[in-house]
Amino acid sequence: MPAGIARGAGGCARGGRAPVHARGRRRARPRAARRSAGIARVSETSPAGLDSALEAQLEVRTLQYPDLPEVLAIERRVFPTPWSLAMFVLELSKQTGICLAATEPVEGAPREPGEARRLVGYLICSRYDTVWHIMNVAVDTDRQRMGLASRLLQELYARVGDDGARYTLEVRCSNTVAIHLYEREGFRAAGTRRRYYQDNGEDALVMWRTPATRAGSLEDVPNVGGQ
Repeated sequence: MPAGIARGAGGCARGGRAPVHARGRRRARPRAARRSAGIARVSETSPAGLDSALEAQLEVRTLQYPDLPEVLAIERRVFPTPWSLAMFVLELSKQTGICLAATEPVEGAPREPGEARRLVGYLICSRYDTVWHIMNVAVDTDRQRMGLASRLLQELYARVGDDGARYTLEVRCSNTVAIHLYEREGFRAAGTRRRYYQDNGEDALVMWRTPATRAGSLEDVPNVGGQ
């Protein structure tokens, strides 16, 4: 695995539990959806702010089907157990989800409308009931440590457009890089799920971002400490 790459939930969480909703209930999902559920992965050790040189050229937009070849290439570079094409297609097909792409101009291309751009990062988020579940965040190897993951998360919050929105994710307990990134974004650990990841039986840390967690409390988080 390249230096500086942090993996969250390597591989798919087949048979993993559905996210806990605001009322503490779990919704059954189709078999195909369960394959990608609960995968909250971050592929960069991101500083607090976006690199100024990159910010001037960066464009964050909706991820589209034609982006998938570039997405798969990044996915395979940064994660040892990458998602399949079918998993990305499934997430893009969900009308209630938000999937984002971060792009920059191709080096040497003219700076004008219609310029050639390359994809350097992406974010996948699905909504279940009233809760937004962050599934996958990845940044290409040569653009890590520039704040791109945080920029993608900020765009997600803006598109949801609700200061009272609730976000949740599962992340490997060993993935301290991803955990620290999410903590900077207002997420707080609220429990664990034992042997959640089937590839090695590792526990998952359940994290939430809510109005209360952003103020340092877990009072509006369901099933705190649950497993």
